[in-house]
Amino acid sequence: MPQQLNDRDGEDGLVRTPDGREFKGAAGGLGSYFIAMAAEVFRLLRLLAAAFWKTVRTIWNLAEALDSALWRGLKLASRSSAHFTASSARASAAAFAEVFRWLPSRSGRAYAAGSCVVLVLCALWAADEIRNARSDASALDSIFRPPVDLADPIVARVDNRFVHLSEVEAAARAGGQLQEGEKLTVESAFSRELVSAFVEQRLLARAAIDEGLQRDPSVQRRLLAARDRILASSYMEGRIAAAVSPERVKRLYDSQVDVTRLGDEVKARHILVATEEEARSIVDELRAGGDFAAIARGRSLDRATAPLGGEVGWFTKDMMTPPFSAAAFSTPSGDIAEPFSTEFGWHVLQVLDRRATGGVPFGAVEDNVKRFLTLRAVSQTLDALKAEDDVLYFPPESGEK
Repeated sequence: MPQQLNDRDGEDGLVRTPDGREFKGAAGGLGSYFIAMAAEVFRLLRLLAAAFWKTVRTIWNLAEALDSALWRGLKLASRSSAHFTASSARASAAAFAEVFRWLPSRSGRAYAAGSCVVLVLCALWAADEIRNARSDASALDSIFRPPVDLADPIVARVDNRFVHLSEVEAAARAGGQLQEGEKLTVESAFSRELVSAFVEQRLLARAAIDEGLQRDPSVQRRLLAARDRILASSYMEGRIAAAVSPERVKRLYDSQVDVTRLGDEVKARHILVATEEEARSIVDELRAGGDFAAIARGRSLDRATAPLGGEVGWFTKDMMTPPFSAAAFSTPSGDIAEPFSTEFGWHVLQVLDRRATGGVPFGAVEDNVKRFLTLRAVSQTLDALKAEDDVLYFPPESGEK
């Protein structure tokens, strides 16, 4: 059979396929083949274009139909709603009119009274529900509030751990932000931003621990130094508190009270003149009954005491010059001393009164006594610790730098 096809190709130059189609053979050229292929492609494209157009037309018609149905449904719904609203309004008006006609009757009044009772009960129930809702809200809010600690109030929470006021106070005191004896309150802690400073320090410390800085040798040395300083300070505070108790302070003052006595005090007045003769004439005049104050105002050269009638006031031995003190403390009260001289001139002195001093008051020397006891406690504590342990120092040699 193939041989017969080939023979026939040789005869007329046509190639026939089994389905009856004829094509020119090689003798007809390759152009006819491409023309046939192009015709097939064009026919296929035309079929695709027709199918696309048909699809577009179908969608368009469907959308138009849906749009028309939507508008008809919207119009129908609007008419139905309007009709329903109008019917409801007419029915409501009729009902209200019937109610107004019915209320003046006996049964209407009873119904109105019962309705008022029901409304009052409903209002009371609503108020009770609102109050309970507020209580529930308060209970929910209390979950986020810290527990009450009157002895040591809670001021913050960091990483699910409560921060007490005593912790903030200890940190502030260690940082020198509180004076000795100053007490910290919750209000002052927040107003001075001490709480926020403590929280920030806690957060930074936690971040340092998370990064493992506590294992760094230099950080470990600083932590050890801070630890020793805090322990030493706490140990010494305990020793000082025991040594500088109020009882010990008062006992030391009482044991040294004789040292603090200043001796007797004398109250006197004097007249200062230039010569001994004038001083002796004034003494004779006074012993004859002369007025000391008047003479002092008129003849005394001491301009500070003359206007006061010569009054000097109370004084001890060490407050005046030796001749003045010797004459004042050797003359009985009420007597006039023999005239004596100082670098200022000649004095006529009268002793008015004498009294014994009570020494230095406890309040004036209390701080000094506390300071003395503190220094003594520190010195004794250090000496005792050095005696118990073998301590050696290694200072540099004289030639070393």
